[in-house]
Amino acid sequence: MTVDEAADRLYGVELDEFTAERTRLAKELRSAGAREDADAVAKLRKPTAAAWVLNQLGRRHRREVDLLLDAGHRLREAQGGVLRGAERESFERARKQEVDALRRLLREAEALGASGQALAQVENSLRAAAVSEEGRTLLALGRFVRPFEQTLGFDAVAALAGDAPPAPRTDSKAEARKRAQEALREARRLLREVEGEARAAAREVDRLRTDLDRAETAAAEAEARVDAAQREVDRAERALER
Repeated sequence: MTVDEAADRLYGVELDEFTAERTRLAKELRSAGAREDADAVAKLRKPTAAAWVLNQLGRRHRREVDLLLDAGHRLREAQGGVLRGAERESFERARKQEVDALRRLLREAEALGASGQALAQVENSLRAAAVSEEGRTLLALGRFVRPFEQTLGFDAVAALAGDAPPAPRTDSKAEARKRAQEALREARRLLREVEGEARAAAREVDRLRTDLDRAETAAAEAEARVDAAQREVDRAERALER
């Protein structure tokens, strides 16, 4: 068993089984002589409740996740097209596909026990992951440790139009200026729309960060006690074997 295989197994178990399964996997690796791998597995972090739901969505509802990722890809392409002067029809279709896929996944998230703040974190994470390479990878693997954050600023929005074809030549400077102003207004509108979603997610994250940090500190202390107890068990077992 490799560290990657152990991690894949570990992040698929029920949340309340995580610590015990991590200890068991680390012990199995240690018994096989893979002490470094065992140490690496022992250090894998337990996911938050929202992150656990994200992992289960990625593992148990692959079709719905694939539809969301496809919608995210189409949405980014459509945004770039709008910035280059294309009609908004493809953008609106991609947005509808994203909303439909997201609605189905949120129903599954509720079935997994997500509600209130955790459900909001799941929704924000799915939206962000769908248009981020890092988020898409984590969702495909099902190995989130905490909710996913991705801020899309002006540079990222502008990059969507980075492969824009050169504007056709025209004898009218007034017409060229008018088109440039329209493109700038549309780019700013899209930027406000995307940043509005990012700010809403950021406010939620800021509100929960203090409680999350405290919870993680308490969890780390508890896990350290578990590891210490496991070492004592290992020493006792070795003593019995002599």
